[in-house]
Amino acid sequence: MCGSSSANCCCCPEGKIFQEKICGNLAGPLNNYIAWQAPDINDYFQGTFEIFNSGTGVIVGEVLNSAGTVIGTLNVPPGNSVSTSENNPNEFRINAPAGTSGKFCINLYKRILG
Repeated sequence: MCGSSSANCCCCPEGKIFQEKICGNLAGPLNNYIAWQAPDINDYFQGTFEIFNSGTGVIVGEVLNSAGTVIGTLNVPPGNSVSTSENNPNEFRINAPAGTSGKFCINLYKRILG
């Protein structure tokens, strides 16, 4: 057990938190467009997902967990920006009608043992 001996022997190293940022432009029509998907071994414990809508229709974003269940929804009306922060994200999908455009940004956080 860490710290149980006087020499403080054999402790696990401290974990480090890493942030990844992914941004992109979008233009409809988009139907279940996968903007981001976690790798097979998913070590992302939290993510913030944001969509800015500069178009004329409503853009809908969905954050899913590893079971494929929607854990966060963004309904973004024209001229607005909406974000959500979700634990243990696995996928981010975007739906946008024809003629609608905007931008998405994703901030992902993972813990790596050093």
